[in-house]
Amino acid sequence: MKKVIKENLQQLTDLLNSISEQQYTKQIEILSDSTIGQHFRHIIEFYKTILNATSNSVCYDNRKRDKRIENSPAFTIKTIELILLEVEQLNENQLLCLEADFTEDGSGKKQIKSSAAREMAYCLEHSIHHQALIKAGLISMNLKQLVNDKFGVAYSTIQFQNNICAQ
Repeated sequence: MKKVIKENLQQLTDLLNSISEQQYTKQIEILSDSTIGQHFRHIIEFYKTILNATSNSVCYDNRKRDKRIENSPAFTIKTIELILLEVEQLNENQLLCLEADFTEDGSGKKQIKSSAAREMAYCLEHSIHHQALIKAGLISMNLKQLVNDKFGVAYSTIQFQNNICAQ
């Protein structure tokens, strides 16, 4: 799991090294006027929520939001570098309790048993989902060349496509 997460974070770093701050912070109509930087912030904050948990409880709803991540590719690269170090130290067997509320009025708080490995798997899938949105934004700005064809594509989809091509 750690190897795949590192590869995914490296894909993000590669894009950050290729994109200008102006492109990173440009509001994109196809993304409901959000920016690529805002999607990066969202991805990074989910990882940080697990890695910085001080108890056995994780709540993505209460994550710390850091505007520096959405406004500065350079700052985001440094943040990812720290995350990579923390991922290496992570005890994947640590039991966690996911706290979540899936209601609009905040009345449905739930606690779900989980583990660090399960939550990191969720963060990886979450990252890939947002990478697909980032890729759509890049395409709308004529910047698709900044990422490869597998950027934002689920591993299961890549495996399925490989199996079809092998037949």
